[in-house]
Amino acid sequence: MKVAVTSNGKNINSNSSLLFGRNPYFIIVDLENGAIKDILALENPAKNEKAAGNVAAQFMVDRNIKAVIGGKLGPIAFHLLKNAGIKVYKITSLNIEKNLKRFNEGKLDEITSLCSGYPK
Repeated sequence: MKVAVTSNGKNINSNSSLLFGRNPYFIIVDLENGAIKDILALENPAKNEKAAGNVAAQFMVDRNIKAVIGGKLGPIAFHLLKNAGIKVYKITSLNIEKNLKRFNEGKLDEITSLCSGYPK
C-alpha cells in the first residue's frame, strides 16, 4: 500500500508539512503488512502552482497512492482524493516516522467529510 505524507524535508525523519498542495515534498512509503518496503521522496510539483492542492491531489492519483497523511487541504482537493478512493488522515505529530507508526496502529483520524476536521 502506497502512503504519501506531506513533508518539509526529503526523508522519513523530516517534519511533516501542515499544508497540502504547498508542501515542499511528499514522502511516499510503500507498506507491506505494516512494514516499510520502500521510501521515496518526491518534490511537490504543485507547490508554486495556482490551485496547488488540486494539482497535488492529481499527482497523488497518478502515483496510485492509497492514503495521504497531511495537513489542511481544500474542498476540491479533498473530493479529488475521495473520488479516486484515496483515504486522507490528519497529521498528529510533526515527525513523518511517528505519523506512519500511528497510521499502522490505526491511531490516525480519517477525514471522511468536509466536517470531520480538515479541511476547514
